[in-house]
Parts: sequence; structure tokens; C-alpha cells
Amino acid sequence: MAQECKDLPEECWELIFNRLHRQSDLESVSLVCKQFLAITNRIRLHLSLIHYGTLSKLIHRFPNLNSIDLSDFQRDLSDFHGDFDLLLFNLANCFSNLRQLDISNHQKLPVVGLKELKGLRVLKCSNLSFLRDTDLYVIADSFPFLEELDISYPGYGVTDFGIEASSFYLRNLRKINISGNYGITDRSLVALSMNCLNLQAIQVEGTSVTLEGTLSIQRACASLSWISVSKIHSGFKGLATSSRSLQTLEVSDSMVTDESLFLLATASLPLSRLSLTKCTNFTLRGISFLLSVYRTLKCLSLVNVKFLTDESMNDLSQYLQSLVTIDLGGCVKLTIYTFFTLARNCPSIEDVNMENTSIGMKRDPFPYGVKKPRIRSVCLAHNPHLNDDSLTKVALLCPNMESLNLYRCRSVTEAGIAFALEVCNHIRNLGFGRCQLIKNIGRGAELPNLEVINAAGSALSDEGLAMIGSRCSRLLKLNLDNCEEVTAEGIQAMVQNCKSLREVNLAEECLRFVRA
Repeated sequence: MAQECKDLPEECWELIFNRLHRQSDLESVSLVCKQFLAITNRIRLHLSLIHYGTLSKLIHRFPNLNSIDLSDFQRDLSDFHGDFDLLLFNLANCFSNLRQLDISNHQKLPVVGLKELKGLRVLKCSNLSFLRDTDLYVIADSFPFLEELDISYPGYGVTDFGIEASSFYLRNLRKINISGNYGITDRSLVALSMNCLNLQAIQVEGTSVTLEGTLSIQRACASLSWISVSKIHSGFKGLATSSRSLQTLEVSDSMVTDESLFLLATASLPLSRLSLTKCTNFTLRGISFLLSVYRTLKCLSLVNVKFLTDESMNDLSQYLQSLVTIDLGGCVKLTIYTFFTLARNCPSIEDVNMENTSIGMKRDPFPYGVKKPRIRSVCLAHNPHLNDDSLTKVALLCPNMESLNLYRCRSVTEAGIAFALEVCNHIRNLGFGRCQLIKNIGRGAELPNLEVINAAGSALSDEGLAMIGSRCSRLLKLNLDNCEEVTAEGIQAMVQNCKSLREVNLAEECLRFVRA
């Protein structure tokens, strides 16, 4: 191992390493010398824990952790006799600065262990099988300084009684997600508006709240900048006129009229993010007027807006000069022409989602020689007519693409994938699940940036695994669920070459490799 790098003091190296946002980059740096290993261990603040047996090693290796994610923690807890509370007790003893904890996707709230984590500011416990009002009482009593709480989409959820009682003690709350708790009504929003005056963001999809309840919290919480609601069928006249701080508005499964959009446009809100997902009743006239007013929007979602066409998107794009992210999933009349239009007319665009559209059904002139290096993420999933020709055009247009999702694009072949990887060698995340014509990613140069591959349900074979092993030395995760042509022999050969590999998903189990 190399000697210590003495040309700069450790404080300077820390400043440099803190600018490396990807964990894989830090891992590479840590291999340079013992000094770099010690520095990267010291500056690491977040960790996803998947196996109890590694905890003792982590205690000494990462002394400054303040955020731990247990949402993907293995379901078999036999290593510590199935005692989730014991795990949290040990974490509390090991990491005194713990401020954020994610315990989503488990059976129930480990209330005994949670009581030991006194300093939490962020608690995420979504998708629990059981969540009771008494659990909320424990949270409120244990974490009076909690700033963010996510209790969304439990199998069995809380009621207004739990929200009312707990909100009295959670006066520092800044963000709460109570989506999917069907026992929650406007009473909960009234309680939050009375007790949590510092709220900045609230998500309440899939509940029984109404527009009136949403308005009550909007009027009381002057700092509220993010509202996410669903099934609001009275328009949002009051919502548009009662807020001066609203930056993010997400509305789903609602009837939204043109009149509502006109009111929203005239409200002069500081909107930067707008989502109308699976909403009905408005027309091109309404959305066009709204976008003409909010020309500084950064993020726009128009999911399942059936009336949008290539021609209408060409007209709307003139208002989207500041747009960074757009989601047009389910807009079935849109073709690859819209993709080219967005690339040409939206200079700031980085993330494009055109899932479940009509890409590939229509041949359009391709702007050869034009490149949009800012585009980083492209989702073209569920486009059965997308073929190698269309994929080639997208790859040529977006040479710096880092994420490509082709799930269920059954007309794409391995030749199309190979060309895309050749042109876009910055890709970090590649998905071609359910693509039955793809057996491998093709031969070619090494792909040092590729970290995640989702090949679930594809025709990937042992030969394809060998190619992945030879080209993707820094691969971290590989999904092989329902890949019938893959054998244990192929997996073993691939694992030997992919030294950074952490996780392989198989048909009914997940193999995880702990290399602490």
C-alpha cells in the first residue's frame, strides 16, 4: 500500500473528498493509502445496513455516522434472535450523533429500541405492515425535536386520534408524509395546522382529506412550500389564493378544470415544481396558459395527460426554458419527435421520462450532429415499439447519459444496448428488464462507471454474465430475477471479476456481499 500523501494537510483532503458525492468514488480513494482510508472513514456520515453481523466492524470504522438506513435490512433476523429493538439499542450505544433513521419496509415499529435514540431529527418508517396510534404516541414522546416524519402507506395505519395527540408534541416538525393512511381525515390537518406551525412540506395522497382540510393547513403554516394531495375534486381556488410561499404543488387522481389552472396562474406563486398526475377535465388551453405564466418551472409532471401530442408539446416547449426534469409517462400520443423537441427547445433539461408512450411507432428526421450533453437520465420503459434505431438516436443525442431505463422495451436487441453503451460510456444505471431479445450487453471497452444493472426477466445468459464481469469492474448491484438462462456457474464466474459487487437479486432471494 502507498505511503501517506504528505503534500496536503488532512483538512484539505477532507474538503476534497467531501465533494465526491458517490460512495463508489470514496471507496476508490480509500484504496490509495492508509491515510486516505482513515479520512474517508471519518467523513462518511450515511450508511445502509443490510446485515447485523457487520455492526461490530462498522462501530470502529465509521465513528461519525449520523444517518443509518435499515429499510433494506435482511428479513431473516436470526443473527440476533429476531430482536429489532436490540439492534436499535446497539446503534444508540455506538453512534451518539445519530440524527436520521430509516426503518421502512418492516413489520412493525420497534418502539422499545426507538426510545434509546434520543437525538433523532428525521424518522422514516413507511410501508410498515402495522402502524398504530400508540406508535405515534411513542414517536412524539421520544423525539420532541423531530423535524421530518414519514409514516406513509402502512398495511394497517393510524387514525386522526394518533395525529391529533402526537402533533401537540411535534412542534418542530418541518415535513410529514401521511399518505396511504386511510383513517386520516381533515381532522388531522386541522391538528397539524394548530400545533406544527413550522411545517414546510406535507404529503397526504391516498387519504380522506378534502380541499378544505388542505386550506386549513395552508393558511396556518406560513412557511408551507410543498403540498402533495390526491382526489381533490373541487378545484383548488382557495389553495391558489391563500399561499404566497408555495414552491411545489403535486396533485394526483383529481378533476382539475381549466378555470382552476387559470386561478393558479394568476396567483403569482413562486412555483418551481408542478405535478398533475392522472388528473382529468383540463385541456391544452388551460395547461398552456399556466405554463406561459410559470416559465421558471424546474420540474414538470404531466403523467397520463391523454390529449398531449407531438405538435402540442412543440408549442408548450417554448415556455419550458428553465425546465430540468419532465415526466410525460402515459402520454400515449407522444413519439420520439417530442423527445427531440424537448432536447432542442429546453436548454436546461437533464431528466426525461417518456415511459409508456408511442416512441418507435413513427419515424422522424433526426437532428444529426446535435448533442445535448446536459441530459443525464432517460426513462423509456414500457415502449414496446422502441427499437434499436430509436435507441441509437437517443444515445447519439445524449452522450453524457448516466441512467437509462428500457424496461419492457421488447423490440430492443443486444445490438442496440451495445451501441448505447459504446456512445454513452458514462452510464451508471442501466435497466433492460423484460427485454427478451437481450442476451448480453455486447463486447467492447470497459465500462468503469456502470454500477447498477437491472436485467430481471431478460434473456441474459451465462455468456452475458461473463461480458458483464469483464466490462463492469465497478458494478455494485445486479438484478437477475427470473433470468432463466442464468446458472450458478455463470454467477460465480461473474462475481469473481466484479470485485465491487455488493448485491445480486435472484428469483426468490437476494445475495449480498459484505466487504467492509
